[in-house]
Amino acid sequence: MKRIKTLVVAIMGLVLAVASTHATLTTVNSPWGPSGGGGEWNLYDTGGGLNNGIMGYVYGNFSRVNDASDIQWTGLNGGATFDAVYAGASQALYTAGLAGTPTSFILGEPGSTGTIPSRSGSVVNYTPVSQPFLFEDQANGTLAYSDPTLSSGGVDRMVTFAVTGYLATPGVDSSWTAFSDGTTHYVIAFEDGTDFDFNDLVVEVSGVTPVPEPTTMIAGALLLLPFGASTLRILRKKQTA
Repeated sequence: MKRIKTLVVAIMGLVLAVASTHATLTTVNSPWGPSGGGGEWNLYDTGGGLNNGIMGYVYGNFSRVNDASDIQWTGLNGGATFDAVYAGASQALYTAGLAGTPTSFILGEPGSTGTIPSRSGSVVNYTPVSQPFLFEDQANGTLAYSDPTLSSGGVDRMVTFAVTGYLATPGVDSSWTAFSDGTTHYVIAFEDGTDFDFNDLVVEVSGVTPVPEPTTMIAGALLLLPFGASTLRILRKKQTA
């Protein structure tokens, strides 16, 4: 019986350990002070009464999407809408095939330090040319993909948030308004440098959904569960024989 318990505990431990590893979220830094006066906006409010977080100022309510679930994407009904919310100068967003090669230009939103985040930016309606696809941000010679293995330095340079509405009056929580299409939109935020504040290109995306895929390790661990169950039955039969 001790061998049976050890086997079951080992298998479940492997599954939980792998799952917990992929549940870790990339850290978003907030190095900037109050917005305005040439200062940049943080992705989150830094507290202390400072309303300088892009997500809180524009959307009010939002939830972080797990980093393992925002790598591949697909367009719903063949189309998607992109709205630049906050961007640095000469930023550009592309879709890319799974091999990492850009397939079509999506959005170029020139801006400057001190720009106020807004949903009234450059809106582009687009039909992805491949399903599923990746997002790619090109700026300052740095490539940042939704697939971190393709990004510069091999690190995660894109984080994602799910939003169901926005603040009709930015910065005023009581003005929260649900999206008229009744769907969940996503806000993707890129990092092209080394401060990892993820405010270099922030875009609201609708008409798309992430396509999470289990990693090889997780899939392999899950495949062990039937094996563990069958082994458990065999060991029990031997004990009762």
